[in-house]
Order: sequence, then structure tokens, then C-alpha cells
Amino acid sequence: MSENNTISPKELKIILLFIISLVLIVVISYIDFFSFSNQVANEMISNSIPRLMGGIVFVVLMSMMGYNKIFNFTSPVFKSLMIIIPGLIISLNNFPIIAYFDSRADIIEPVYTIYIFLIECISTGFFEEIVFRVIVLILLLQKLPNTKKGMYLAIFISSAIFGLSHLINLFGGIGLSDVSLQVGYSFLMGLMWAVVYLKTKNIWMSVLLHSTYNFFGLVMFRLGYVNGRFDNVTLVITILLAILVAIYMLYISLKIEVEELEEFYTI
Repeated sequence: MSENNTISPKELKIILLFIISLVLIVVISYIDFFSFSNQVANEMISNSIPRLMGGIVFVVLMSMMGYNKIFNFTSPVFKSLMIIIPGLIISLNNFPIIAYFDSRADIIEPVYTIYIFLIECISTGFFEEIVFRVIVLILLLQKLPNTKKGMYLAIFISSAIFGLSHLINLFGGIGLSDVSLQVGYSFLMGLMWAVVYLKTKNIWMSVLLHSTYNFFGLVMFRLGYVNGRFDNVTLVITILLAILVAIYMLYISLKIEVEELEEFYTI
């Protein structure tokens, strides 16, 4: 890897592609593709289409530029699935399980909206992982020293950018305290998804974790109601799981050798 701080023509093309795609997504977001009688369904479809299209644009154009191996299943799928099991447990725990069985949470929207919401979550996970775990993380890996310290710094910075990107929700009317919370847990989840991606070299595993985390964590809030999500038992379980998975991810990151990441540096 070159430690030259100048931007190469290939990197400049990626940055321009990123900007063009964002503009395209903003334009498409104002187009009504479907007209359901259910307003919630309309909003979810309107959110899903530009994200899916934006993600596909990134994948196709980056593949044409020689980055196609990023999107391959480069490691055994079963081995990758075993690595992400703790992350999947975190995703499942994001669902208000106790509140649901205590009748403090329920879905009030039609059943079909659950499937539309799943599509919205997949579109979000797909697009954001391509942007933050593929483009941002890899560019940082290539710009920072080809060392363990450089790898950790790339993971930290890319996750921080991912977390801070949620500040845009302030313009959507969400309160500062809620957005600050989003920034914090998005940063932490970004750390985990980045480690998973570098260890498995399979971006689709990160997309799976991201999508399931959003789905289980938001489905009740988006399509129903939740009263008292964090009871004492849920809070204790969440904290314990967070600590255990954080230790696991730290262990996984320590097992990543810089030599294993050579393909990222030579793309």
C-alpha cells in the first residue's frame, strides 16, 4: 500500500460516484412509485426504492472499476455465519421481547406492512454497508499505515463517520437527546459490523447483521407501539450481552492479521 496522501484517479472516481449517487437518491426520494391506501406503507416503499437503487448503482459501477471481488463470497459461508452468531443475538435482543409477551408492545398495522418494513430494513442495511463498510472503510485502510494500528484507526474513524451521519435526523424533527443516542449506538454497531466484514471478507454478512438489527429493533415502533421497553430484566440482559459480544469482537479483531487484509490494500 502506498502511504501517499494524494487522491488517486480511482479514488477520485469513487468520491464523485458517491456524490452523484447521493444526489440521485435525493431526487428519487421525491417520486411516488406506489400509492397504497396505507400511508405507512407508502413511506416505507418511498424509503426503500432510492436506497436499493443507490446500493445497486454502487455495486455495478464499482465492479466495472475493478472492485468486483469486494462483493464475492470470498470465505466459506458456514464459517462466516458462525462468526456472526453473536451479532445476530444482538439483533434479536433488539426486539422488545419481554414487553411483547407482557402485552406492552404490539403491531397495529396490517400484516403486509411487516414484509414491506423488512424490505425497507434490507434496503437500508444494503446501502449503508456499501457506503460505510466498503467505500469509507476501504479508502481509510488504503490511506492509513498498513499496520494493526492503521486497521484499528480505520475501523474507528469509519464507525465514527457512520454514527455522526445520523445527525441528519435532527432535520427530521427528532429530538437532540434521541439523535445523540442514535449516534452513540450506531458508532458501536458500526465497530462490530466493520470487524465482521474484515474478518469474514463478506460484506453480505454485515448487511445481514445491519438489516436484522434495524428490523427487530424498530418493527414495533414503526408498525405498532411499545410501552416500557427497557424493564429491569431487559436492561440487565442487554448490558450483559453487550459486554460479552464486545469482548468477543475485540478477540476477533485481535485475530485479524494485517496480511489477511492485503486484498483490501491492493484493490
